[in-house]
Amino acid sequence: MRFNSPEFLAVFLPVTWVAWYLLQRAAGIRAGAAWLTLASLGFYAWWDWRFAPLLVLSLLVNFALGRRLAQGAAAGRRGWLLAGLAWNLGLLGFFKYWNFFTGTFNAALATSIPALPIVLPLGISFFTFQKIAFLVDAWRGRVRDVRFGDFALFVMFFPQLIAGPIVHHGEFIPQLQDPARWRPDGRRLALGLTLFAAGLFQKCVIADTLAPLADSAFGLAAYGTRLRWLEAWVGVTAYGVQLLNDFAGYSHMALGLALLFGLRLPVNFLAPYTAGSIIEFWRRWHLTLSAFLRDYVYIPLGGNRQGYGRQLLNLFLTMVLAGLWHGAGWTFILWGVWHGAALCVNHLWRRRTGAGEAPEGAAPVWAHVLTLLAVFFGWVLFRAPDLVSARLLGESLIGLHGITVPVAWSDWVNALAPVVRARGLFPNLTITPTGLLMLAVAGACALRGPLLLRFLGVGPDDVTPGSAGQDAALAPTGRPLHWSRALCAGAMLALAVAALARSSPFLYFQF
Repeated sequence: MRFNSPEFLAVFLPVTWVAWYLLQRAAGIRAGAAWLTLASLGFYAWWDWRFAPLLVLSLLVNFALGRRLAQGAAAGRRGWLLAGLAWNLGLLGFFKYWNFFTGTFNAALATSIPALPIVLPLGISFFTFQKIAFLVDAWRGRVRDVRFGDFALFVMFFPQLIAGPIVHHGEFIPQLQDPARWRPDGRRLALGLTLFAAGLFQKCVIADTLAPLADSAFGLAAYGTRLRWLEAWVGVTAYGVQLLNDFAGYSHMALGLALLFGLRLPVNFLAPYTAGSIIEFWRRWHLTLSAFLRDYVYIPLGGNRQGYGRQLLNLFLTMVLAGLWHGAGWTFILWGVWHGAALCVNHLWRRRTGAGEAPEGAAPVWAHVLTLLAVFFGWVLFRAPDLVSARLLGESLIGLHGITVPVAWSDWVNALAPVVRARGLFPNLTITPTGLLMLAVAGACALRGPLLLRFLGVGPDDVTPGSAGQDAALAPTGRPLHWSRALCAGAMLALAVAALARSSPFLYFQF
């Protein structure tokens, strides 16, 4: 079931909320939590009921291992941790990487290991990371007495189950033990609905409108088409803005849905395309993934504790693993290599020049442009179905296949001739004036402040604790909702509902 589906909006969400409200008032917060857990399991089973037992089994195994790690003797705890890591990574490896690794093995050694008809369980990458963090923290002594009901809701809470944000148990479970958070609050309800409307608008109106532009460019490159410079940049830019609004839209909907039930989830995006460096970009893009990689990959590898050279190597390896986490393919691995190399170059530049991170909005224009170029070249690897089409599109971005434009643009660009010339070789590239206008508006919104969350009135008290930078980027705690925000939210919701018929699945569902 998708947040942008009629059955979710018209049936699942209102029924789940009303039943939760009545149960927790009549029978207490534990009954409300149990209902939310069962409803979340039903939400997951709606996609494919065959994977619901796997979700429950994994939950039971991780809870038992977590309790063993939290209470067991020091001598055997490392073994239990290794068993937990093997269980979680084994499931992820089988479902997500088996065919990739066997295919690579076959190609390298001329063997013929058959591919298996494996269906990737929805959200397995996200809830695997949550459970690994829980087990590692239990091994570190940071988990005490966790009740099974709290752990079950932490894992299966439907707003974040499929595509994040990656929620930390230390941020979520204490909320379940706070009766004040379970009492419906007018401001939280209004803010939750506003956030949900904004996220639905980002997905249905902006992301799905730009999808044909991106799909056309990448689809033509996959068929061997050598796109011209402007065509390629329109397609890649459309994808970059589509991806931001698709994933950030999902995250904002998840934040809003959680607030409807009195719970807080972490902010996942802070206007990443306003970053003035690739380091800053990763402090604004997919914040919960960045936090997990820092705490459970980069620091265990040694972090910055073993010299500057080892720090850069650890950073590079972390990003390569981040690429592999996103998908079982060489394009994703090379995307991780690209960002790992870019981060290393950024750190080396700062070390050589002695320049620190510029305050928000103070980075020079060239730094913003260079950052966007690095990010959008990386999106080519992220989106391309294979290395050949990624290479063709990369060549187009630097003008190796010319700069002429589709014949459909001929009426607009005559004034630019002969610098820009129309051609009719590839008329299937669906670039319309409406699509370009949406691309320009969405791009401007992505590049300019104020942040969407700040405009909507989200304060630090409405989300789980974050970095000082995150808190500073949000509005003051308890900021009242102005009528203008309610009007804006209503308009966004109306436009999003009108666009539901052509809405597509979220991009990050495939990860």
